[in-house]
Amino acid sequence: MVNLNQLDQLMAELVQMGEGVKRVVLRSIDALVNRNNQAALEIINEDDLIDNQLIVIEEKTTQLLAEQNPKGKELRCCLSIFKLAKDLERIGDYANNIAKIALELKNEEYIKPLTHLAQMSTLVVNMLEVALQSFVDGDVDLAEAVCRKDEKADNLYEEIYDELTQLLTDSGDLKRVQQAIRFHLIARFLERIADHATNISEETILLYTGKRVKY
Repeated sequence: MVNLNQLDQLMAELVQMGEGVKRVVLRSIDALVNRNNQAALEIINEDDLIDNQLIVIEEKTTQLLAEQNPKGKELRCCLSIFKLAKDLERIGDYANNIAKIALELKNEEYIKPLTHLAQMSTLVVNMLEVALQSFVDGDVDLAEAVCRKDEKADNLYEEIYDELTQLLTDSGDLKRVQQAIRFHLIARFLERIADHATNISEETILLYTGKRVKY
């Protein structure tokens, strides 16, 4: 029988990591939109913190598996936490990449308002927040709601892609082209964050129902 305190501690580590990752995504977009260079630098310098959180969760999960030899749902829960921590670490990497682009563009006038990117970041962070809550609470309905939002994130990505493609078509200015490419990259990073939030929700559904779903 697994020591529930150890499993609770693992869950707490995951929740703490998730809170940090949510904050860093929002801060990276704020750094871009509001040209907050100091915030961008801090995000880049703090990247190791999220990596270290992943290492701690991996080590504690490995130790629990080795010492307690969990079975059934407890085993699946340990493995899910292990998997979700990797999703969160990857999201942290995307936020770090956004912060780097913000610094690259710090001296340039933007070719367009970043309304859609800000809107998309709000959506994907909400998806991530709800996905993590559904995992902690074992709320399958909440997890499914996150999965259904992935299509909205995809649609926003397509809108941004089409808008930037038009800008590229209309412009012969190399700087405008380079900016459009960078903004497209950021939209792609946000779309991938939405995918990871969906992965978390799919894992929740699998853990609590035994059904493997793919949205």
